[in-house]
Amino acid sequence: MISPKPNIARLSRHENAALDRAGYLCLDKNEDIIGFDRKIIDDMLSKVDSHMISAYPMVYKLYEKAAGWLGTQKGSIYVSSGSDGAIKSVFEAYVGKGDGVVILHPTYAMYYVYSDMFEADLKKVRFDDDFSLSSGDIISAISPKTKLVCIANPNSPTGTVIEEGELLKIIDFADKNRTLVLLDEAYYGYYPVTYLEYIERFKNLIVTRSFTKAYGLGSARLGLAVSNPEIISNLKKVRPIYEVNSFAILLGSYVIDHPEIFKEHMVLFREGKECLLKGLARIGMKSFDTYANFVLIKMKDGTEAMALADRLKDRKVLVRAGFTEEPMQGCIRVNVGTKEQMNRFIKALSGVLDSAFACKRGQVR
Repeated sequence: MISPKPNIARLSRHENAALDRAGYLCLDKNEDIIGFDRKIIDDMLSKVDSHMISAYPMVYKLYEKAAGWLGTQKGSIYVSSGSDGAIKSVFEAYVGKGDGVVILHPTYAMYYVYSDMFEADLKKVRFDDDFSLSSGDIISAISPKTKLVCIANPNSPTGTVIEEGELLKIIDFADKNRTLVLLDEAYYGYYPVTYLEYIERFKNLIVTRSFTKAYGLGSARLGLAVSNPEIISNLKKVRPIYEVNSFAILLGSYVIDHPEIFKEHMVLFREGKECLLKGLARIGMKSFDTYANFVLIKMKDGTEAMALADRLKDRKVLVRAGFTEEPMQGCIRVNVGTKEQMNRFIKALSGVLDSAFACKRGQVR
């Protein structure tokens, strides 16, 4: 047996679930579930030709388009396979064995994976029971050894944000400590606040974006990072020969060229979230709004949350449960879609509560 590196041998990864989700109402992975009209899909497909399929990707086209879209120069952008591809490149280029990495906890799963993969000294800043944490907590976790601070804003799975003034304190302190700050704006759009304007002011700031969420391109695996040209040039040193494939380039370019799609999705999303929150209140479920594209339902404990999720799955509705870390224990995370999709969810949830579920309705709150 040929052994891998010890840190890789210790690394534990979950297989992606072997489930054909096409027949379900998929509220479990924070994707955009609003989707695209058939007319738009046909228009996208009309751009596909033989050369595009057989030739290597022309990534420069997306760099040019993204620079105009974001109002920055091409040299400040790194295109990646999902925003997690950009995040991995930051670890590859900057984090070595024993380097300090600070993250919120709980947060996006790949921060933990990459910290283990690159043998970082990981420090977790935990949320309080009321889903709060302060900039002081994060600043206190930064030491002279800290190479990188990762902040998802909004954060998943909590759906919380750090307000601008507090976040700028963290970035400024980290800058003086010669520490990078990776600000993950994967949920930009749902939370329409960006820190791109601070890229020139803070030379330690990297902003990442995803096309999966508000732009609806989960299958394309497309993301990007924006920073100063020096940092971007180092990220490009660890890129694969082609950062993304031609279909990702086509689809990403298409949604950039058609901002009306994004605007319409945001209208439908806001209507859907309002419908979901009102529906949950109507049937007596305790819920929390978030700054992202999901809502949290609070159950008595994790066992009850998993039982409810399993009953919903029987009704062809998928939600996310099974969180093991406080303050998320006992929470169910529900992806927001259109009013029609949310009404379907409320109907399924009401059916579960009215069935022979283990708890009476008054106890499932």
